[in-house]
Amino acid sequence: KFTVGIKTGYCLQNMILYARINGLGFDSSYRNKNENRALVTFLVTVDQYKRMLPGPVFVSGDVKRDTLSGFLQEVKQLVEEMAARIVEDPSIIDSAHHANEVAMLTEATIIVQGSDGWQPLFFMIDKCLPEVGAILLVWPKMTICLCQFHVIQAILRWQTDSGTSEVKPKLSRPAKYLILWAFRQLQRARNEEAWKREVELFRQRLRKIVSKTNAYHIIRDYFEKNWFCGEWRDLWADIGLPPGHNRDNISTNNFTERAFKLFDEIFLENRANKSAYRLVLIIANEWFEYFRHWQPDHKKRPGAAYHQMILDGHRLWNSGYAIQDAGHDDQGQRVFKVLAEM
Repeated sequence: KFTVGIKTGYCLQNMILYARINGLGFDSSYRNKNENRALVTFLVTVDQYKRMLPGPVFVSGDVKRDTLSGFLQEVKQLVEEMAARIVEDPSIIDSAHHANEVAMLTEATIIVQGSDGWQPLFFMIDKCLPEVGAILLVWPKMTICLCQFHVIQAILRWQTDSGTSEVKPKLSRPAKYLILWAFRQLQRARNEEAWKREVELFRQRLRKIVSKTNAYHIIRDYFEKNWFCGEWRDLWADIGLPPGHNRDNISTNNFTERAFKLFDEIFLENRANKSAYRLVLIIANEWFEYFRHWQPDHKKRPGAAYHQMILDGHRLWNSGYAIQDAGHDDQGQRVFKVLAEM
């Protein structure tokens, strides 16, 4: 089957400069990419301004654990070779990274001197077992995080590893919200002791939310089989996060999803591309070069919704109707009571 990996020196240096600090996104898509429906797999990271930057790309009609692990193993080797070359001769640093030459040399040195070579901070993926298996074949102790958006989406659709569950409990919107809230509380468990405590609380909350015994057992079993199992638990619960990290910065696979959206809109012009060879040429000659020549040196502007939220918060705070409570909650956080909204 058609299989090819695509890389440039620039994209390998993206991996060196940012993967250890900001982690990697890893995802595949076939929609409108080629007539053979060969999957396009993106490996991406983000810069200091949280803008997506591309890594090597894998195009294959045979995407499974072993082929993906072969791709990742090759990328790891190429990144380590590039790091060694940079340490030996920093002048080979791509012109797109000249502003970060010192940081690039530092990261390359860490890779060369480290006993395990190139070690990204984490991999952010959707719920895909072949991707998990491929990553762990190359990095047995790698932190893997499930995209929180896809976790919530899968729960709302009662999706399982083999597809959509045949039995779909009918719940009201408030009941679904409460189940998601209970799930999010469970997600905060940071160790085995906390997990045992929180999972029992989850079952108790679920029993209160779902009054019918049959529906309760169906939903409980759904979570037990699809989310509390050994394959997935540490990928969505905080127990699996790197030490010192929370999900404020490790939350969704949005930057990888955005990469595919950008690729479809700009490089394929929202058209269905037919030729796999044309696809490879676009990636090799245009995709990487687009980012190589586009080098913004400022943070992204917050969106209108963010600005409105901040304004609403200031308005509420200054209204005199938001007051500080005398105490703290069970987690030691300050509690504010909103008596009314102007």
